[in-house]
Amino acid sequence: MTLLPYARRGFHYNNYKYYLEDRFGERVQRVSIEGGFTCPNRDGTLGKGGCIYCNSDSFSPPYSDSKFPIHEQLTEGIRFLHGRFRANKFIAYFQNYTNTYAPLNKLEKMYREALEHPQVVGLAVSTRPDCIDENILALLKDISADYDVNLELGLESLRDVSLTWMNRCHSVETSRKALKMVSKYDLDVTAHMILGLPTESKEEMFEMAKELNELPLKFLKLHHLQVIKDTRLALLYEKENFPVFEYLEYLEFIAKYITLLRPQLVLQRVITSSPDEYLIAPKWPHTTTAFIMSLQKYMRDNNMYQGDEFSNP
Repeated sequence: MTLLPYARRGFHYNNYKYYLEDRFGERVQRVSIEGGFTCPNRDGTLGKGGCIYCNSDSFSPPYSDSKFPIHEQLTEGIRFLHGRFRANKFIAYFQNYTNTYAPLNKLEKMYREALEHPQVVGLAVSTRPDCIDENILALLKDISADYDVNLELGLESLRDVSLTWMNRCHSVETSRKALKMVSKYDLDVTAHMILGLPTESKEEMFEMAKELNELPLKFLKLHHLQVIKDTRLALLYEKENFPVFEYLEYLEFIAKYITLLRPQLVLQRVITSSPDEYLIAPKWPHTTTAFIMSLQKYMRDNNMYQGDEFSNP
């Protein structure tokens, strides 16, 4: 077994929770902020309709609403998360849509307003690989002198056929060029990936795990494809009824996937769960917490660890 610095308390992979605890000396939670952004594949710049699977209401907490000022969203989110997790330190997370898709002066104003809260110790910005430039990266680098900064890039897949199917309106080459540009600024980068797309086989997904190992990434955020109400994916699913991961199938798949990842990567997420009122498929009988516990047990029973199947190229 390769040394995994943030694998503990039953986890056989690097867990983001423990990474943050080591960095800040206590529990840290992300507070989602709705900045009122859109996306270039939504407003007509590159396309319309947005990503095929996207319904931001399905993953937005109730306190995250752009009709409220940023400081109010933060105050309410911190109150909620402190009550639930007893956390006292927080990362301001600009999550919905493309959170660098605005003029630089507007971005700086919003980011710095979020950082003014005394309990906020970091900034996380979710965006597309085609919506960053040198000026934005320089701003984030400047902020990182005083705060933890995490740039989250929605790669989603490393196959162009999948990106086209999703209506992402960017290519794999776009993602690779963006990561190369970001690497010059020494920022902590997350790649967001969706697993279980009908355009990809399991073998292709395992191959992409190996390709991710070669990219300049610190974190991975993974989850299975979910069919959400009021999306174009929901209409397609009704028409084609393409297969989605079953519970045990995904558990076994993600365990294997994790063994292929280099042991330095930290996993921010391996599953997500949309509220029942939005979710069409797959409908699983267990909570996210129960899944994580089952994954821990499965990997423990099968002596599986992150990095077991990783080999340097």
